[in-house]
Amino acid sequence: MKQQDAYEQFFPLIEFSGKIYRKSSLVYVVIANNIEFIETWTNDGLETTNYANPGDFIVQNLQTENFERYVVPPDMFKSRYKFFYWCDSGAVCIPLGKVKAIQYDGEDTEFVAKWGRLMILKTGDFIVSPCPNFQEVYRIARKEFFETYEEDL
Repeated sequence: MKQQDAYEQFFPLIEFSGKIYRKSSLVYVVIANNIEFIETWTNDGLETTNYANPGDFIVQNLQTENFERYVVPPDMFKSRYKFFYWCDSGAVCIPLGKVKAIQYDGEDTEFVAKWGRLMILKTGDFIVSPCPNFQEVYRIARKEFFETYEEDL
């Protein structure tokens, strides 16, 4: 399923029944110097892949079992993270981002994420759309969702 099809299928459910959550766990980031292939592994397997281009941020969750990594372009990074502590080769950052999310209860499926790569979606995962623009949908695995997000009350 293409991203547009996934958006048209899932966003109305997110919009109607979803709740706002904020990312609450610290992340470690490095800036890509070269094109780098990134695999995002969660507790239940390979979630997606992506390519980091020079200047992109490679973000790694610090408070999950698998310390999954993913790519965030610079323009998106500025609205979702704040630098907290600089280390030798990267930085620890505080998340600022919020998503509107629902738990997915359908059959396991795949769809193309905004970055053009396949993303798996399994029963029990969360399907989310980032605030405030809600222009895409993506998956956050159930275990990692509860390790990194809190309801925004």
